Amino acid sequence: MDSKLEILPLRIIAARFISSNELDGLAELNRITADASRLIQWKYGWLWLAVAVAIFGIIATLLPGVAFTLVGDKAGAILTAIGLVPFGLLMGVLGYWRILQYGSIRATKPQVGIYADPSDPAVLNLEKLFAILQLETTRRSFYLTKNGVRRDLDERYFFGSLRAAYVAKESPIRDALFAPIGFWFSREIFMEVDVAALIAEAKAKPNQAGAKRTYDYTDAIMSLIEHPDIRSMKIGKRGNQTKIISLLEASYISRRKTPPSENQLAGYAKLVLETITKNRSANP
Repeated sequence: MDSKLEILPLRIIAARFISSNELDGLAELNRITADASRLIQWKYGWLWLAVAVAIFGIIATLLPGVAFTLVGDKAGAILTAIGLVPFGLLMGVLGYWRILQYGSIRATKPQVGIYADPSDPAVLNLEKLFAILQLETTRRSFYLTKNGVRRDLDERYFFGSLRAAYVAKESPIRDALFAPIGFWFSREIFMEVDVAALIAEAKAKPNQAGAKRTYDYTDAIMSLIEHPDIRSMKIGKRGNQTKIISLLEASYISRRKTPPSENQLAGYAKLVLETITKNRSANP
């Protein structure tokens, strides 16, 4: 039975939960984590600004206050008292960021994950993986220290709302993640696991490789009506079809949907361009 066990990065395991084609699964993970990053980037930007202000205040007041106090200068007590304000701000900001992720200072129960589209089939499969990892009875995931020592992680690591960060490759959401113990945590996580058995246990339904995906092109095409780039398009100019493909892709992305491939969009872009040419010829 253990012959099927593999030591794999959690990101690879997550990709297999999403799709039977590992590369497709990885691409979906990149999309999911990028979308989630956009949801938190404003708050995370303010977090860093507040941390920077607090640290500057500590350096400017608290540290000199302690130094003056040690040498017996009476001004030290005043500076130290003032310095406690930015120190309190720093602790408050970090506490707020932890509460945002875990619902309280301590991680006691799973929080609702932050995703752009929680009903996305890929997200649902990813959450089934995290649901398994949130169980105390599941085989432990782990990370490796700089010295190569294995450190097991308990289930609370997957309770946070930003847990998608664990499977992100390069994304601000990975830098924003707090561990349930301590502060920032950006280690690569591994598991020794039979992935097929884990998928079956989680009742996940990975997208089958090669399965045709049906797209609704209506909204995308409707978005081109009276679009400024379409109105200003010069008939016969090279690159018009490529431009239309880009506009169609942008329509899907704006609705937080995965766009079809360029080859799939090319046929529709050609029809749109032919229609534009025909209509403008009819109205000189």
